[in-house]
Amino acid sequence: MSLYFFMLIRDKIVLTPYPFEKESKIFGESLLRLAIDNLRQQITQVISINNMLSFTHGMKWLTMRDNEIDESTLEQTGLDLVIEHSNIIENNIQSLFDLVSNLANGFASQMVNKMYETINVACVESGNVVMQSDYSSKAEAFLQMLKTIEFSVDENMQVQIPSLHMHPDELQALHDDLNKQDEVFHEEYKRIVGEKAEAAIEKEKARLSKYQAINL
Repeated sequence: MSLYFFMLIRDKIVLTPYPFEKESKIFGESLLRLAIDNLRQQITQVISINNMLSFTHGMKWLTMRDNEIDESTLEQTGLDLVIEHSNIIENNIQSLFDLVSNLANGFASQMVNKMYETINVACVESGNVVMQSDYSSKAEAFLQMLKTIEFSVDENMQVQIPSLHMHPDELQALHDDLNKQDEVFHEEYKRIVGEKAEAAIEKEKARLSKYQAINL
């Protein structure tokens, strides 16, 4: 918010910029940068920074997928934050850092919730859902899940195994159940992972082969 003071000159009121307007703007931008860095750090705990995009303008974009064009739209989100008047009067600097933290936490929570909601809708619409209740153990459900997904590769053609997003208690229970499985189970796991990795590399090679400048 810009601050101004009034100056009376020849019976006219002239609106003059507050002498520290430039410094105030720099200070505000610094706080915003702290919040953005904090937000990005929280989001990277959920998804890789390589899968994050930033848009400086526009609300829509088009994505080519299997000879079809999908249109995606950014959704607006907001957050109400308050600094108590007493904190300003008392020059409570900590309240600024609390503001930055609350801003980052609030947007991170909304973004993560929206991400899970979008993923859930996509999985349900495609039918790519594995119900743990349909299997005798968490390990069996996990193995079936592996069969229904695709792996990807990074810019160095290194296979990226999908991440698990689970509550810590559920993750520990799955880990314990996997450790109880016999050699046959683990051999099946290795076979599936190997086939998925090979398929991911071949798919990426096929994609890159469309670009003449890339030598495989």
